[in-house]
Amino acid sequence: MQPEETFGNGGLNGTFDVDDLVDRIGLDDGELAWRKEFIGFDSADERRLADLEPLLRDNREAIADDFYDNVLQYERTQTIVNRSPKGTDALKQTQQAYLVSLATGPYDQDFFANRARIGKLHELLDMPLHQYVGQYGVYYELLLSRLNERVQQQVVDAIIEWADEREAEAEESAGGLGRVVNALGFGRHTAEQGAETGAESGAGDNDGDATQTALEESFETTVREAIDDGMLDVLSLLRLLNLDMQIAVDTYVDADAQRLEDEIDRRAALAREVESDVQAPLADLHTAGETVAHRAESISDQTETQATHIESAARELDDVSDAADEIAHAADAARAESARTERLAADGVDAADEALDELGAIEDATDRVAADMDALADRIEAIDDLVDRLDDLTQRTSVLAANAKIESARATGDSGAGAGTGNSSETMGIIASEVRSFAQQTKTDLADIARAAEAIREDAAAAVETTEETVDRVDTGTDRVRRTIDSLEEIHESAQTTTARMDEVAAAADQQVAGVESTAQTLADLSESANEVASSAASVAAASEEQTASLRTVRDSVDRLTDEVETGVDASQPDRSV
Repeated sequence: MQPEETFGNGGLNGTFDVDDLVDRIGLDDGELAWRKEFIGFDSADERRLADLEPLLRDNREAIADDFYDNVLQYERTQTIVNRSPKGTDALKQTQQAYLVSLATGPYDQDFFANRARIGKLHELLDMPLHQYVGQYGVYYELLLSRLNERVQQQVVDAIIEWADEREAEAEESAGGLGRVVNALGFGRHTAEQGAETGAESGAGDNDGDATQTALEESFETTVREAIDDGMLDVLSLLRLLNLDMQIAVDTYVDADAQRLEDEIDRRAALAREVESDVQAPLADLHTAGETVAHRAESISDQTETQATHIESAARELDDVSDAADEIAHAADAARAESARTERLAADGVDAADEALDELGAIEDATDRVAADMDALADRIEAIDDLVDRLDDLTQRTSVLAANAKIESARATGDSGAGAGTGNSSETMGIIASEVRSFAQQTKTDLADIARAAEAIREDAAAAVETTEETVDRVDTGTDRVRRTIDSLEEIHESAQTTTARMDEVAAAADQQVAGVESTAQTLADLSESANEVASSAASVAAASEEQTASLRTVRDSVDRLTDEVETGVDASQPDRSV
């Protein structure tokens, strides 16, 4: 089987419709004519490509082998080649047929439809576009190296032809022209003929110089024309390969467009589904967003109020802290005062004990006074008895005096009886007078003694009564002192308990101060946190408002997307006219 017969008969050709592909990329006769005109590809290029057929046919196997040697040395391209249902030998035969087809034409719609089919096959093998286009660089090196040899050979042939023509003219003119040809090394004269020709041309040097200049220009023109002709062959081949590349790229773009259209259709269906599925949730979310925004605003307001209350509480805690400090100081002072009270109570207990001892001594003295008063009463009774006896004696003395007076009077009445009797009567009278006077004085003294004894009795009775009252008061005072001692002891114990409890109060006050300070710091932190929460809540409210607006925008975008998809408006569709 010839390579031309295997070209385009791969297993992937049945997976797509070439005619449909050509229609999609717009590859009609008018488009092909415009593209050819745009890059300058015309019938002259077709003739030049036809002239290249022998070169391409003769070198097709070497070019195909070199091409796949280059492709298979890279892992990426080798992976793609391995995806082809054709083996490497079959691919090389296809490559050979492709090379020959570049020169055989005809360059009509069928030719370029075949080029579109080739590009599609590479796209189906998932060859990246940059690799496909990069293969043309390999072609350029493989083809242009052969064309370079051809152009060089064409230049050599043109020079030989020019030299033969100049030699023929030199033989006709046998002048300076022969010298120019021989000087360029293209003449066929011997060295001796050149020498003879040079000797004979001495007279016409000026004419020879002009002729030589004309020959050099003719030679340069010949060389340039040969090079230009070869480069035009190269240009014709490059123009055809450019058309080939354009159409291959179109197949890739068409595949991308097909995928894009499929994706657009899929997204259109998805957009409709999304619109159907999202409308209700979006509405709910919109409502929820508004609710969240309102609640966030409420939270922000409440948080600000909370922050205000917390600040107020912090200030009150500062006052409490100050009060706690004062309580601590007062507790310290009370503890000191309690200690002093404890000391005073202890001193009071000691003083009460001493007073109780003194009261015991007073009670003993009172008992002694009572005993003395009892003895005094006994003595007063003895005095009363004595006074009674003296009073009795006074009575008897008075009686005796009365009797003596009577006797004296009687004696005086009997005075005439004798002198001796008269003296005796006088004496008796004096005695009687003295006795009476003694009796009267004794009576008076006894009365004074009785009054004094009565006064003593009364004073003694008052003293006894006072002593008894004193004893009662001493007893009462003793009881009171005992009760005072008991109270002082209780006060002492209470003072000790109070001191201990005041120590506890002081410690609790210190702990309270520390707790209040910690609570104040916590409240300060909480206030700062509340401010941050308020700020965050405000941000949440703003974000919720933005979210609501964004949801509204999303809903509008979904509606617009659905409308655009349904009306066929798609700004992402590429413009193939560019």
